[in-house]
Amino acid sequence: MRSPADVERLITTRYKSSWRAWLTQSSPEQITFPLQPPTASTIPAQEEAVRTWLHAWRAWHDLHPATSLRTATVRTAAGAQVVYTHIDIPGPTALAGLDPATANHWQTAISRYPQLADLDVSTDQLRPILPRIVDLDDYDFELLLRVVEWFRNNPASGLTARQVPVTGLHTKWLGRHKAIVICLLRTDIPNRVADLGAEAVDPELDINDLDLLGLRRLPNHVDVILADPADRRLVGGIRQLRAPVEEVAGLPLTPDDVLIIENKEAATPIEDRAGLVVIHSLGNFLDVLDALPWLRSARTWYWGDLDRAGITLLSRARARVPEIASLLMHADTVREFEPLANADPSGRVDPPEPVLTQDERAALEYLDAGQPPLRLEQERIPWHTAQTTINLAIDQAAVLD
Repeated sequence: MRSPADVERLITTRYKSSWRAWLTQSSPEQITFPLQPPTASTIPAQEEAVRTWLHAWRAWHDLHPATSLRTATVRTAAGAQVVYTHIDIPGPTALAGLDPATANHWQTAISRYPQLADLDVSTDQLRPILPRIVDLDDYDFELLLRVVEWFRNNPASGLTARQVPVTGLHTKWLGRHKAIVICLLRTDIPNRVADLGAEAVDPELDINDLDLLGLRRLPNHVDVILADPADRRLVGGIRQLRAPVEEVAGLPLTPDDVLIIENKEAATPIEDRAGLVVIHSLGNFLDVLDALPWLRSARTWYWGDLDRAGITLLSRARARVPEIASLLMHADTVREFEPLANADPSGRVDPPEPVLTQDERAALEYLDAGQPPLRLEQERIPWHTAQTTINLAIDQAAVLD
């Protein structure tokens, strides 16, 4: 004879093995579990046990009125005995509702599945990753939908992981949930979901993951100028160095100021100055800034080309280092040196992040008003003016500090 506890274990097992099929295919109208009732020969021999068993099922049914107990009459030598033969449950929702844990799980599953279906994802794609999706908290699930939508619209963006412009996204999240994201995007992946790895505490995106997402790796090397002679003594007197990101991050530097310059030609003439480190030629690989611990306590500056692309790069740098100040990237600079500007050949340029100052936005509007738009390369600004402006800005900031 199966007790209520026995059947509850069977119900849990059935739910775990069947909920994905119920969700993605047709749900049964009724789910039945046989109770293995006592027979005509066992009833007289186990009279007290049978009575206890019947009482237990009546009490259980009273607590779960959505279920139905099926009965049958068994004739024994002592007379007829009504026994329970099956427990009938009206569908998955009622079955899941018999336990708070499965009830919450099922409600989450049935509320999220239509949103996943809106992504036009096949059942074969969904089935391997449904458990992970249902286990996400609400914030991560909403972020997942935004991330998948962005990658669908940008399948080969060529951005780095940190550059993906989805609100709330960071690379650790993408690393932890890469299996879900990739399976929702790629029809050739679900049968290899185990190869993508389970969630990890501190995951990394390898080159294969980046390829599948249409992303690119960070640059392997960073260009640095040690403008402080004291810093150069730490590395054998080298003023200009190019080294892997990890090695540059590990340099024993404590700069007062870090100057990020877009182009090498404008960086190399920078004069020696105590406490100054110059980073140059990053282009769009501004994620490097997040990897340099010695930059976080320094005053940071950015000087780039005065064109639409240069101002977008400035905004992306500030999105990573909010305290960064721009040099020679204001409307007054454009107006003063406009005779040295030329036509901007860039064509389409991504809009800047919404972090520009009023004067930087004015510079962009001035550049954009030209037909075609203007471009003032930073090297066109007379070097004496550039160096004087840099020194003055750093001196004034030092006094204010």
